[in-house]
Amino acid sequence: MKKYFVYLLCTVFVSMTLSCSKDEKEADLINGEAKISNETGLSFVNSQGFTADHVTFKLRHGTNAEKEYGQSLDTYSYTELEEGPRTIYQIKVFAEGEEIPYSAYTIDAEGNKKEIKSTSIVEIKKNEVFKIFLEEAS
Repeated sequence: MKKYFVYLLCTVFVSMTLSCSKDEKEADLINGEAKISNETGLSFVNSQGFTADHVTFKLRHGTNAEKEYGQSLDTYSYTELEEGPRTIYQIKVFAEGEEIPYSAYTIDAEGNKKEIKSTSIVEIKKNEVFKIFLEEAS
């Protein structure tokens, strides 16, 4: 009888420990996803194996005047924009203050790469961050 009681206590202890730790991790994950879905704008990201620390670019919305922007690539950052189409051009990528060659692309919903060229049009959607990946020039 004593043996069964010890097994019962061990089972209850293990199941409570696992269920408590699981709840905390799920809550953190949900909060992270919610934060990202509220951002609207454009972000540059280094692809695996490519290291750059800064990017500058120009955007034009319709016939409005162009605006120049910059982003740090050391951490996650994005340029907050209103939704709508933008023409992106004069992208310059830097590593340690020196301009470096690069290729830029985006990934569509099906997982296909689409190259970003000078004067490409990007569509900024509400509550989404349009990501442009940078990689070594081919």
